[in-house]
Amino acid sequence: MDKRQMSAALESLSVWLSNKERLGAVPAAIECAGEFDFDGLRYYIFKFQRALESEWLIGISGGYKEGSLTNCGHVFSEMDPYVERTAREAGVMMAQFIRDFMREKNIEEKERRERVNRLFSGNCEYVSKTSLDVESIAMQFVKSETRSHITVGTVDIPSGKVVVSDPLCYLAMGICCPVLKESIPAGSYPAEVAVVRNKDVGIRMCTARLKVKPTPAVYYSNAESVESNSVMLKGWVMSGFPVETGVMSFCDAEGAKEYKAFSDKWQSENPEKNNYDDYFARFFAESAARYPEYQRERGDFIEWKNPDGGKRMVMISSGFGDGFYQCYWGYDEFGDICELVVPMIDSKLLE
Repeated sequence: MDKRQMSAALESLSVWLSNKERLGAVPAAIECAGEFDFDGLRYYIFKFQRALESEWLIGISGGYKEGSLTNCGHVFSEMDPYVERTAREAGVMMAQFIRDFMREKNIEEKERRERVNRLFSGNCEYVSKTSLDVESIAMQFVKSETRSHITVGTVDIPSGKVVVSDPLCYLAMGICCPVLKESIPAGSYPAEVAVVRNKDVGIRMCTARLKVKPTPAVYYSNAESVESNSVMLKGWVMSGFPVETGVMSFCDAEGAKEYKAFSDKWQSENPEKNNYDDYFARFFAESAARYPEYQRERGDFIEWKNPDGGKRMVMISSGFGDGFYQCYWGYDEFGDICELVVPMIDSKLLE
């Protein structure tokens, strides 16, 4: 018996058993009770006790290549009693079970990655479009088994000019945060987000929407921005905005300036700190605790009020994360602007 390898196997099983879903602590006693080879790898049989004087249980740890102290992850116990005369047979059965389970799990994980890759590829085409289908957006805000939506906060727009941007990066720097050309009546408006649940990617924010009027949109038009605030590429004005931190926001044009002033002040007072980890993360965590059914554990949306300027804005996780997103004005049957939308994920892909 390779004693160094056996000691490594004992340590692996002890750590595995200490998980709170198993014993919740290292075994009170554990001893090597044998070894065997299976599928070209070495396995070690152990008997262990939950507590002293309790019955002995059986577990295995393996498989190891000759001379290696790193196993392939086949560490397992069904918490069955240890019986010396059948220990080797029980160990082989556990090795067979865990090997088959891991192979099946690897196949499932490979298939999941392939599905996710297809989702990302299909969604890249979706967010790069410069036209928008009314029905597809409307359906995202219709509740189903996988879809839901929520009003995440209120945005104060006293100037009538809207800025859509990445608040943690570009808005804080005052660049690539376009002011939209079209104006809306001065006021405060609810911001909503359509949410979808998918077994491969979890909860995701699909479309952010600023509701200007309660009427439904009958058509959408790409929201152009003021040239001085636009994203430029080789001299051309691009529609849309970049995201570098996985978060987008709606805010007022004057509020954007106040936000930058706040960010500059905060950063100067906290030169070694990060604006998300050391400031905004707690707001997202509070939101997640308040609305856990609509977002991931760390939080996906907040309403934030500038403590200096007093204007409210909203921040929302941007679909699959970083990228370049388009904005669209929605017009109602009277030809009035009724909403501003940012499509980030095609929910049909996830459904």
